Formats: sequence, structure tokens, C-alpha cells
Amino acid sequence: MIRIVIFCLFIWFSMPLMAQESEVKEESKPHKIALTFGLTHIPEAFEHGHLEKEVYVPTLGLDYFYQLNEKWNLGVALDLELGVYVVDINSDHVSRENAFLAVALAGYEILPRWGIFAGPGIEFEKNINLFIFRTGTEYAFDLGNDWGLFPAFAYDFKEKYSTWALSLGISKHL
Repeated sequence: MIRIVIFCLFIWFSMPLMAQESEVKEESKPHKIALTFGLTHIPEAFEHGHLEKEVYVPTLGLDYFYQLNEKWNLGVALDLELGVYVVDINSDHVSRENAFLAVALAGYEILPRWGIFAGPGIEFEKNINLFIFRTGTEYAFDLGNDWGLFPAFAYDFKEKYSTWALSLGISKHL
């Protein structure tokens, strides 16, 4: 947990050093909704009967963000991990199936179209629910007409283990 706090403090205090003027938008639309598709890697997990096999789980997501000002936004990410795997929690093999994550996020644009985000959340699953803290980054490509495409990387510090995910999202500013 102390590593999470140190990492967040590092990001917080380094933001003013990395910040640059972003592009001025003629018409600001503060709401953004996005669909994401990705793969989540769970290093601590294994499939039933395959202790040495790496586990990658397809993930679908729905995100909503509200732009507070030129640099800051707040939002919610809802992700569904579409897979079944086993993790070792407290020397006990716990099966995980189609985990649902709800995460509250704060985002900061460190360079034009490149942002970082972090926030707490909960992973809901029928066997055990886990507290998580997500950090990540994304880069947005403007597709015109308020549409965007963005690759993203996220790392989830979970209560019992951690995961990382690569995703691709499509967004619409409203």
C-alpha cells in the first residue's frame, strides 16, 4: 500500500513539471463516453489444471468522464473480465469468474491528447470481492465530429494480487 501512495505522490508533484499548454478547443463538450476492448493479464492466476499457463482475459469496458477544466477530468470506468481463472489467495485456490470492476477515476492531461489517470474501485465477483487501486495512461486520436480512438494501459493494484491491461477504446464527446 505504501508503494501506491508513493507512486501517487510522485505523479501528483511531477504534473506541473510535465504540463504544457494544450490545444485550445473552439467548442468544449464536457461529457465523454467510451467503449473499450482489451486484454487483462493476471500474473498470479492460472487456468484449472494448467499451473504454468499465462492467463489473459478479454475485457469489455464502459467509461464516462466529465471534463472539469483544460487539464482535469473525473469519471467512472466499468469493466467486465470475460474469463474463468484461479488465483492463490491466502494459500487457498480461489476461482474467479467474470469479475466486474467499478472504478472512480481522476484524470490529468500531461501533454496534448496524452493523459494519466488513477483512482480506487471494487472488483465484484461471486467468490470474493476485492478493493483495487487503478493507475494508467492513454493517448487520444481525434477522429473528427467529436469521436476519438485511444489506446490505454492500466495497472490494477488489488487487495490480494495485481493485474495489468492493454485496451483500445472509442469515445464520443457529448
